[in-house]
Amino acid sequence: MRQVRRASLLVAAVILLGTPGISYTAKPSQVWTELRAQDTAAAPANTNTAAGATAGLPSLSRLVKKAAPAVVSIVVEEWHNPKARARDPLQDFFGQGSDEPTEGLGAGFIINASGLILTNAHVVENAQRIRVVLDDDGFPHELEAKVVGADAETDLALLEVKANHPLPVLPLGDSDALEIADWVVAIGNPFGLAQSVTFGIVSQKGRTDVTPQGRHGYFDFIQTDASINPGNSGGPLLNLRGEVIAINNAVNASGQGIGFAVPINMAKKVVPQLAAQGKVTRAWIGLSIRDVPWELARSLGLRQPGGVVISKVTPGSPAAAAGLTDGDVILQFEGRPIRSAQALRWEVACSQVGVRVPVEILRNGKPLRLDVILQKSPPEPSAKGGAPADPGK
Repeated sequence: MRQVRRASLLVAAVILLGTPGISYTAKPSQVWTELRAQDTAAAPANTNTAAGATAGLPSLSRLVKKAAPAVVSIVVEEWHNPKARARDPLQDFFGQGSDEPTEGLGAGFIINASGLILTNAHVVENAQRIRVVLDDDGFPHELEAKVVGADAETDLALLEVKANHPLPVLPLGDSDALEIADWVVAIGNPFGLAQSVTFGIVSQKGRTDVTPQGRHGYFDFIQTDASINPGNSGGPLLNLRGEVIAINNAVNASGQGIGFAVPINMAKKVVPQLAAQGKVTRAWIGLSIRDVPWELARSLGLRQPGGVVISKVTPGSPAAAAGLTDGDVILQFEGRPIRSAQALRWEVACSQVGVRVPVEILRNGKPLRLDVILQKSPPEPSAKGGAPADPGK
């Protein structure tokens, strides 16, 4: 998101026409759609030209033509107090501020034909008015938008617009299936240049030590070298099937080719709650945990560090009721391998309250399975803008 003066706002739009032939499968919740296994939005490698034959790269024109109508520019009118926000070298979206309203730019994408749009929470957090610019019918036009729900801890927000016809949508993919060096495409609104397309690869996954704008949250970023600039925030990062595999979130102002995006599987756990109740209700297990060091991994017979060690179980917590004890090593949670303490905190936070969850552990070198019934995360008093309640505590 990028702040600009009202008088200097310029939104440029490129008219892109969609192509037929891609079928979508609706999820049971009807909040978003997904492609069928046999469908793809990208053409195979272009062997009709010398460049295509030499490089072996796919043509992206079909993908972009299909995806672009569902990508929107977001114009936010807000009042901003520059002293109220910490500066962060990862992201410098804001100017010096003033006593008059300013307009910020961001991006988003439509996930439901009824008008549901996914974007970043920081794009709309101070909004007094939100306008969404679409070009789904070949001409840029604006619609008023409202915030359905937002979750600052994952930096995701769900918006809604009312249109007089079904809107084009982008299908959501599987970010867990991404591999390092996979090709990706970003579409967004950098510096007000709507429908800008950039291309790159997945540079790395599981970046949990990145805190855009100095925020604390459940971040597990995908890193990419696809060019992401101020104004791209909230736009889609696509795979070559034309599926959204991440939401562009942060840029590194001090480096080139380093951008970060929120995995779409993280959004899939948040969006249903935002659509149903406008917020996220987080679960709690009641543990203090830490990563497994190399020394402990060797002593346990593990090939490499994995899982987390319980350092303390909170009395009266779901973990205590399930029989978890200090020194247990949690290897799997609800059937999914746990690679770090941050990963377990995220899995717990996004689990359904009141559900019985299987937990695979090692105790004294022997495997054991316990079932934990998660509870609602208790409130933690903290200063405004402070760290969220930790479900691992």
